[in-house]
Amino acid sequence: MHDYEKQRQQKQQLFKVQFFILLFFYILGQQEYMILCYGIVILLGEMIQYSNVFRNLKEIIKDLPRHHFLEYGNRYSLPEKMIQQAYQTAENGYVYIVLSDTGSPASELISMFTKKQYNHVSIAFDEKLQTMVSYNNGEKRFPPGLNIEKTSYFRKKEGACIIVYKLPATPEQKRSMISKIEQINREGSSYNTAGLLLKHSFQPNIMFCSQFVYHLLEYAGIVYFQKKTEYVTPMDFVELDYKRKLQFMYEKVL
Repeated sequence: MHDYEKQRQQKQQLFKVQFFILLFFYILGQQEYMILCYGIVILLGEMIQYSNVFRNLKEIIKDLPRHHFLEYGNRYSLPEKMIQQAYQTAENGYVYIVLSDTGSPASELISMFTKKQYNHVSIAFDEKLQTMVSYNNGEKRFPPGLNIEKTSYFRKKEGACIIVYKLPATPEQKRSMISKIEQINREGSSYNTAGLLLKHSFQPNIMFCSQFVYHLLEYAGIVYFQKKTEYVTPMDFVELDYKRKLQFMYEKVL
């Protein structure tokens, strides 16, 4: 069960209790206790919501020493075998946009502000997602930045899930994107943690996940909505698809 769903159920229970207590005091004619009860329940509801925020912030702060905001700290994280495997998919006619609800501290913190379930986006070049990449924190296996991804990495909580779409792409467009990924892999990258708040990148290859995916689509000429890369969010890829370029494939609990 998602954390936000647990929070919602906890709040529902609180408000049910509040209703009966308010009704009790109303029958007794004790209006001052009704006001006090209402205030206490509101306070408890906020504490339930923000207790997870502080926990996630603590995890993010603990991980900050691994992050580089001004220079590249990640190079050659993608194996050559995976890149060649991506090139072999050039003729299949699609790239795959993968939105995920992972339960990572960063994802859960971002969801507090976006109010969206899916807060991470990746791109893959094959239907089985064996060539899936994005910008992430490296799962403590690699430095934060451009990294290979697997759906097994996404299951950081019960109920973690993905939703997959495919987007038409010519062989030339796919090769263009893969070539760009090769370039970033060679030059270096870093995860744009500061950019989540500042909406700025200090170097071209310092990005967060949605920046990266949008940048690739733009580079290949198949981006289907217009927005500054620093302001693109994962759900924009679905919610701003006004021309219906994406084709839904499936949604799956991991």
